[in-house]
Amino acid sequence: MSSVSSVFRLFLFALALAVTAGCGYHRLDRQQRSAPWAKQGETIRLARFRNLTPRLGLEDRFTKALENRLVAASPWRLVAQGEPSRWVLQGTLEEYKSRPIGLSLGTTGNKASAGTASRVEVAVVASVELLDGQTGVVVLSRRGLTFSNQYRVDQNFASFDSRELQVIESLADDFAESFLTQLLEGID
Repeated sequence: MSSVSSVFRLFLFALALAVTAGCGYHRLDRQQRSAPWAKQGETIRLARFRNLTPRLGLEDRFTKALENRLVAASPWRLVAQGEPSRWVLQGTLEEYKSRPIGLSLGTTGNKASAGTASRVEVAVVASVELLDGQTGVVVLSRRGLTFSNQYRVDQNFASFDSRELQVIESLADDFAESFLTQLLEGID
């Protein structure tokens, strides 16, 4: 009888140890944030992205995507341009590449036909900084954040620009979500 009791005690001890040890997984929305910039209710101002790429309007899409994410899923209160704020977020779009990654061959009747792109990859490289709005000191910097996506080219050339714009919108949203996650996790 005592061996059953000691096995039972050993089992209870092992169970208690396993329960208290945990698996190491923690939800980000349930843990205390150690990053000094991730405090509920503080203000943040989003500076318009600088665009160093030849692609016009790219800065508008990335600024808007980050603005939407800040309003929807951050502890801060977004303030308008020119207003004082505790934090300032600024970014630069450094590179924009669009390149064919798949080709459809030309027609067999015309040997001079070179073919057209069937898939295109779009890549954007951006850098973002979080500044202390009171001192201007950079508290977090992310350089060379690269996002890419592909799309299939419809041979109807009227839809070419709209497909590329959809991909750019998707890249801007992916960028905003990824950067905001890093910012809230306090990764520096």
